[in-house]
Amino acid sequence: MTQQSVVFLTSSHSPFDDRILYHLATSLSIEYHVFIIATTESVNQNVGNIELIGCDGMDLTKRAKIDYFFKKLNEISPSIIISSDPLPILAASRYRKAHEAVIIYDVTEWYPSKKNLQNFTGIKKVSVFFKLLIFNLFVSFLVDGFLFGEYYKSLPYKLLFFYKRMAMVSYYPDLSYIKYTKANLSNHKICLGYTGQISIEKGIKNLVDATRTIKNKRPDLNVKLKIIGWFNDKTAETGFNDLIKQLRDVEIELLGRQKFEEFSEKIQDVDIFFDLREIDMENTHCLPIKLFYYAACGRPVIYSNLKAIKRVIEVEQFGYLVDPSDANLIADYILGYTNHPFTYYRHCTMARTLAEKKYNWKLIEPTFINFIKHLRN
Repeated sequence: MTQQSVVFLTSSHSPFDDRILYHLATSLSIEYHVFIIATTESVNQNVGNIELIGCDGMDLTKRAKIDYFFKKLNEISPSIIISSDPLPILAASRYRKAHEAVIIYDVTEWYPSKKNLQNFTGIKKVSVFFKLLIFNLFVSFLVDGFLFGEYYKSLPYKLLFFYKRMAMVSYYPDLSYIKYTKANLSNHKICLGYTGQISIEKGIKNLVDATRTIKNKRPDLNVKLKIIGWFNDKTAETGFNDLIKQLRDVEIELLGRQKFEEFSEKIQDVDIFFDLREIDMENTHCLPIKLFYYAACGRPVIYSNLKAIKRVIEVEQFGYLVDPSDANLIADYILGYTNHPFTYYRHCTMARTLAEKKYNWKLIEPTFINFIKHLRN
């Protein structure tokens, strides 16, 4: 019997995306021949038994991207297509007119989001918003089922497409990718960690303000700020460089994007992780993915007080949710760990325990695999 093929399509994510490649695709690769097709990066290689195919679509029109996806689908002839974005669904729907296949929309982003609208203002911004909204609703009508990474982003689809099959498959990490080491906190030095896009909106200024407040309150404490991430543009990079000039006697280590398999090893020396993004309508309804990875590493977190977090995970058992602009309170929480190591180690233990018992990929993997099987049948 010929092995069925599954194709993941994405026009906005890397083909090496941790959710797509290292979780969804890897889980299906045991029973299916799996491909990932992307227009975000030129690639033609295998990772394990998963085939990655992609082109650099920066200069491609939307129509050209759709044609590229359609061409590759015809070459592979998959019976299952999982799209991470709205645009490739048009290619999948076109392919299905001549082939038997199911199409699944893996929803992990708001669409349209702030990112889609950032270059527009006034009436034009409103116009683009409704245009993208209608487009997303149209492609959602075309699919056979939905995967959701988080609760709030699922609500519009559950309301409008209640008759379609759906499954909640969150961002919990496979613990086999996490290099776990026990924490070792010093009373005279501390390492603070930030990963992801580096921008004011994502919270880098709030972390710098808190770091400066720590040094004002306790000048003798050696503070290291470890940042692993990237800038979306030169303006963000210039703004960051201006920010860190405010920090005196603080060691700053800046690393670029890291390979997923090496990520947890690169952050082993971090004592506390932070995500102090601004709280607005979109952010408070977004669940930060790395939160579960930090818990799996067995480290405390200090995060912005987002609704999406409070609904899912007991952060108070291994960290704090805060007003991200309250540098004084954040500094007090950090210094509280150095002054009361028992609290720190208790939070470390609880973080890892929660990851092992509730928030890891192996616990939700059967839900995902069964959803695919039932939808295909």
